[in-house]
Amino acid sequence: MVYLGGPRKRRGGAGPKGIYLHDPPPGYHPPRPRIPLRDRQRMARRDWELMRVITVVLILLVIALAVMFSIVIATHG
Repeated sequence: MVYLGGPRKRRGGAGPKGIYLHDPPPGYHPPRPRIPLRDRQRMARRDWELMRVITVVLILLVIALAVMFSIVIATHG
């Protein structure tokens, strides 16, 4: 059974019950549970640290290539 919407709490015995389907429609994915704030902050910090490391490595790589090109140009002439 798949719950698609409608009121969650029923006051009294009357009123709409919501929409329930026996089989889910094509492409239906159940809602994901919410991620706690602490875990979201931890993931954001880990992503920030990873981007920082990648940036430093790329800057060092560009500097190394520039030094190699300048050495090749200086010794070629």
